[in-house]
Amino acid sequence: MKNIANYLLTFFLFSLGVSSCTEGFEEMNIDPNNPTAVPAENLLTQAQFSLSNLMWSRALNFDFGMLMVQHFSQSEYAENSRFNQNPSSFDGIWNTFYANGMNDLQAAMRVTAANENLSEVQRNNNLAILEILRVWSLQNITDIWVNVPYSQTFNPAEFPNPQYDRQQDIYAGLASEIDAALSKITVGTPGFASGDIYYGGDMAKWQRFGNSLKVRIGMRMADVEQATARRMVSEGFAAGVISSADEGFYFPFQSDQRLANPFFVDNTIGNRDDFTLSDVLVDAMKARNDPRIPAFGNPNVAGEFVGLPFGLTDGETFALQGTASRPSNRLRSATAPGYLLTHAELKFFEAEAIERGFINGNAAEAYNAAVAASMMQWGISDQIAINAYLAQPINAYDAANWKNSIGMQKWIALYGNGIEAWSEWRRLDVPQLAVPVAAVRPSIPVRALYPAVELGNNPTSVANAGFENEMNIKPWWDVK
Repeated sequence: MKNIANYLLTFFLFSLGVSSCTEGFEEMNIDPNNPTAVPAENLLTQAQFSLSNLMWSRALNFDFGMLMVQHFSQSEYAENSRFNQNPSSFDGIWNTFYANGMNDLQAAMRVTAANENLSEVQRNNNLAILEILRVWSLQNITDIWVNVPYSQTFNPAEFPNPQYDRQQDIYAGLASEIDAALSKITVGTPGFASGDIYYGGDMAKWQRFGNSLKVRIGMRMADVEQATARRMVSEGFAAGVISSADEGFYFPFQSDQRLANPFFVDNTIGNRDDFTLSDVLVDAMKARNDPRIPAFGNPNVAGEFVGLPFGLTDGETFALQGTASRPSNRLRSATAPGYLLTHAELKFFEAEAIERGFINGNAAEAYNAAVAASMMQWGISDQIAINAYLAQPINAYDAANWKNSIGMQKWIALYGNGIEAWSEWRRLDVPQLAVPVAAVRPSIPVRALYPAVELGNNPTSVANAGFENEMNIKPWWDVK
């Protein structure tokens, strides 16, 4: 990890000359007749940056995910907080997932499989890294759009217009893929010698992340495929998951503005000031005497932490925007990491898995450890203060209402990672979020719209996706 900046800058310069396509699926492959033209290490770096930058981006994260869970309010141009999205809102997001990041992973797999200079063990380790990243990406894609191209994707010669698979079939495929990827890993032999920004080729950490991802996939299925969920969750925990902050799956953004945290780029480089903390988040944290508020946001001009009411009209927002707290300097620092799967999340999953009977253990202890891990992540290291927070009745674990306890604290802990917060809010239904009076849709969106680029390039498959292109279509795993 010492050469992260060099890897990323190499990627950036490389990407100026060799870029992935951004149009239809028919152009998504690197030429299969020339698979060694680009080193797998370059493709890996490019995919890792592209996908991480997207998950932490303005378009997907704080202009969509963070609004859907009401962590942010919009201080101007407030259409998205009133759920006024349209298909073109998601063009760039779809293309970055499929035509950039995922395409680079697929190309890196082909290059790696054909590389005769690798030992079988190292080839398998490298393929495991790429396959785990593919599973992580595809889970995000299906959780955002529900039914999406999966089985026919990245084979444009045979399937120029890939069909949309049902989400339950995609999840079955992801369960098989993560098991296959984990079975390839040999701990003790490194993976990629360069280009791996996350873990620097450390296969023990990749194994823990893969097991953690297996738990996340299993827990998403907990209400609809209990037997499969139980197997995946129990096996994941038994094999070893992320157990400390330094094992977390996070992207280390850099001080170079080309590689910086998107929150920094948007605010400092782009000079944008479109987001504040929402009143929903601030009021919930104040009610709990939560010491993370100063880490989440900056005080307003009066020195107070105030959230802007969520979902206002442009005029109402303009009148109040000066009173509200902006996202914190900590969140908007150029080098602030993109936290994509954390120790805190795994402890929350552990508490839930115990309550569901998937694994043995003490749910209250796992819950307390989850809250403490989140506090540490946000710079709260005083154990006395953490214990005092957990001792308050409103924060103490309630086994009789475990879903509410876990759901509320997880909603707070996932601040910054809008898409994962949205997914867990949809699954756990905590907290109860209100639809703004000024909203243009009658309910909070539970899926994104298929993008305009797909409506134009692949209309038959979109028409046969299984439902109308609306934002009220629940994911298969959301049964409430």
